[in-house]
Amino acid sequence: MLDGRSVCEPIPQQWHYYGDYRSTLWSPLPDIDYTCYGLNRADMMRFDPVAMMAIGTVQEALEHAGFKLEPKDSRGSRLQIANTNPARTGVYFGTGIGGINTTLSTHSYHSMNRIRNSLDSVANNTNQDDDKKLKVAIEHISLARRFNPLAVTLLMSNAVAAAPGVRFGITGPCKTTTVACASGTASVAEGFRAIHDGRVDLAIVGASEYLFDDYGSIFRAYDITAAMTHGIDDPHRANRPFDEDRRGFLFSEGGAAALVLERASSAISRGVQPLAELIAAHESFDGYNMLAMEPSGESMERMIRDTIAAGGIKATDLDYVNAHGTGTEMNDAIETEVLARVVSKDTLINSSKGLIGHTIGASGAIEAAVTALSIRDQRVHPCLNLDNPLRELNFPRQATNARIDYALSQSFAFGGHNACLLMKQLPNNQNS
Repeated sequence: MLDGRSVCEPIPQQWHYYGDYRSTLWSPLPDIDYTCYGLNRADMMRFDPVAMMAIGTVQEALEHAGFKLEPKDSRGSRLQIANTNPARTGVYFGTGIGGINTTLSTHSYHSMNRIRNSLDSVANNTNQDDDKKLKVAIEHISLARRFNPLAVTLLMSNAVAAAPGVRFGITGPCKTTTVACASGTASVAEGFRAIHDGRVDLAIVGASEYLFDDYGSIFRAYDITAAMTHGIDDPHRANRPFDEDRRGFLFSEGGAAALVLERASSAISRGVQPLAELIAAHESFDGYNMLAMEPSGESMERMIRDTIAAGGIKATDLDYVNAHGTGTEMNDAIETEVLARVVSKDTLINSSKGLIGHTIGASGAIEAAVTALSIRDQRVHPCLNLDNPLRELNFPRQATNARIDYALSQSFAFGGHNACLLMKQLPNNQNS
């Protein structure tokens, strides 16, 4: 992200068979080798990709936080976090849609298997031209080899929290938050409150989303709202949050991120230097529309101001905001108007979605991680394709070094859900 590299490509060719789309670009995931996380073939049958990504990111986060993972059974299918109390450890994970890939796959098998077999039979008893057309149609009915007997556990939204909870032997609270595009941020907030209130000693927080399906129906559901990037053929120029010429958000195949929360004193006693200190988190709700932000931004602004006040600072103390920044016409206009009313002109503002696309429920968790890393490195990534900014705010056009003592990460979602996190730099000698 600091290099300003992004991935934006034409959607899979197979999707065009099933419909016409206003948007024809997306941001695909790289191939993921889940065996790197100790998952075997049986595990890959038991978990939807959304849960496997959750497991992988949680493992990476725990190892990065200095925790040793030990086998809990002879097969190595379950691990335990050494020197921790599993009953005082919680998992707080978010997702916008959950195991939608499994839902669609099993539904396709259930509804189309007999039809496909019937068409196949008919194709063998027709003339040559009809036979060719039928065979093309049959080839485009993409089906699994059988109905998955584990479908229930794969498609449940709570699997994004439960799967890593089972994998790492956690017996404290295990909760899934589903508030659309604010799910990741709201999940981090849940874990923060659990630590703050003394309900757990360790909170594993984050979010995961996986939005691919063979027919492109998830993509089409968003495309039909006219909210996705369109009308710009150059993939390198299409994704442009906060620009006057923005044309909607870039659909991402998905993603995941996890963070480990604990009291600073606990981390320091283990000899680990935290990335940043999370000092406040708030949420609000527009109560206005299922697909559109409330035009005045009043609920959004109140939430941001409440978060800043809870952190004991002034709005002018904010050095950096990782904004929601989808690239949609109304959202960007309202968000920049609110930020112009709240923060100073020196506050750095960027959009991670401008680089990786919109990962829906996972976006807030990814952006929380980016914010924490920006504080650690005192460096922020650029806003790409920003030629004509909506407002005169401090948008970095390239990776920028800056003093970042306080930073805000914020998310807004279909339905009217708003959530934000306030973080600060944690000096090496702080022990609180």
